[in-house]
Amino acid sequence: MATAALQLLCRPALSGAQLRQVHAQLLTSSLLADRFFPNELLRSLLPAHPLRALRLFPRLRRILPSFRPNNYTFSFLLTAAAATAPPSLDSPAHAQRLVSSLHALAAVLAWDAHVYVANGLIHAYASHGLLRAARRLFDESLSSCRTDVCSWTSLLTAYANAGQLHEARALFDGMPRRSDVSWSAMLSAYVAAGSFADAVYLFEEMLRSGVRPNRAALVGVLAACGALGALEQGRWVHAFLSARGGGHAIVDGVVATALVDMYAKCGSLDTARQVFDAMAAEQRDVFTYTAMISGLSDHGRCREAIDLFAQMQAQGVRPNEVTFICVLTACGRAGLVDRAKEIFRGMAKVYGVEPGVEHYGCLVDVLGRAGLLREAQDVVRAMPMRPDSYVLGALLNACTAHGDVELGKQVVGWLAELGLDHSGVHVQLSNMYAGSSKWEDVLKVRRTMEEKNVLKVPGCSMVEVDGVACEFVAGDRSHPCMREIMSAVRDLDRELRLFGHDCYLDEFARRFELESSGQ
Repeated sequence: MATAALQLLCRPALSGAQLRQVHAQLLTSSLLADRFFPNELLRSLLPAHPLRALRLFPRLRRILPSFRPNNYTFSFLLTAAAATAPPSLDSPAHAQRLVSSLHALAAVLAWDAHVYVANGLIHAYASHGLLRAARRLFDESLSSCRTDVCSWTSLLTAYANAGQLHEARALFDGMPRRSDVSWSAMLSAYVAAGSFADAVYLFEEMLRSGVRPNRAALVGVLAACGALGALEQGRWVHAFLSARGGGHAIVDGVVATALVDMYAKCGSLDTARQVFDAMAAEQRDVFTYTAMISGLSDHGRCREAIDLFAQMQAQGVRPNEVTFICVLTACGRAGLVDRAKEIFRGMAKVYGVEPGVEHYGCLVDVLGRAGLLREAQDVVRAMPMRPDSYVLGALLNACTAHGDVELGKQVVGWLAELGLDHSGVHVQLSNMYAGSSKWEDVLKVRRTMEEKNVLKVPGCSMVEVDGVACEFVAGDRSHPCMREIMSAVRDLDRELRLFGHDCYLDEFARRFELESSGQ
């Protein structure tokens, strides 16, 4: 009886006659005598169906006049409201009306002062990015000692999602008590903002504070190590996991995938493969396979990456959009044009994944690397969506590599029409002209850059030395060991020349000495 009533009540559209039918069914049962029945119905829909729980609430009030929501009711409703995000809700304004309506009802029934309800309201406002309302309620609750670690963490996360990292850190530093969730929320905020070094430092501080890191913190710090190329710190985290597991790194599939990704990004591909192979078959999901395929491809082991993609298919793991990007990239680097075309065609046909602009960009790159510039141009023209800078950039790179100046000029024109002609495009066009000894055209491009005030973004690279990640920006000579670095560059130049490579590294070293002497 309860299940049938619930299924009917949760229908998107329900007529008055149907509501009366449900009411009659409930009257003939003993359910109406159970004062916990409405809350049990709401709770049964969470966390899987938050929108259905919100739809059910007004219908329960309509057919059960004696139903008076309590603190448990509001806890369920606010949890549902926090979990209901676009496209379930039409707009941010709709979200604000929803949470504000629950807030008003809680105030009318005098439940807004209850600690769970107050924290639920803060969390619901914060989850929808309604920072002003969340902060106002938080400050009111703080003055009346109704906040707990959940409300602090909810607001911290909201500030981080809004890009207000300074405010998020200020809240974190002001927390009277921090849980593992609070630490991981702040750490994840740093990773999302690209502040990877801060994320690593925070993880170290977390351990010094005696807090046991949860899965989110471990995944976050491993992602930060991978982004920094900080292999030693990543190994230390792995060793920490092993020590915690009594000599064996007892981790779930999510953390193991993060380890695979970290080792691959730090250049330790064999260790990444060892972690991958040590995982149980049921632990290897699409994200694990994608991380390993990406790592193999990035390190030039492209045929292994394609073989692993075939193994993934044989194991019944369905590839996602990112997997296809990685394997198409591997095909391009390996020069496997026919295999790339086969995989591209199979995306929609076999897996129901419609190719996006990134996949078209990969296919253009595959064709361009193979010198099939006209076919690559045809792919761009036949795309069902507007090409972006990645797609046209791949075609422009191919034009530069194969010396097709005329098609390159055409691609630059397309980029200009789309407003995507950034400094790199102009530099590449200039290099293309220089490669064809068209020096007048080189000067024209340079003058155009000066007239449009187009500045070349300096390149940068990062290397880990003694566990410290050091960043180098083109043209920057401020590193305290610059003379030693240039000496090593000169040695490297000599070694490469012994192998027949025509290098310019020695020229860079001589230029540095001239700059240093003021000549």
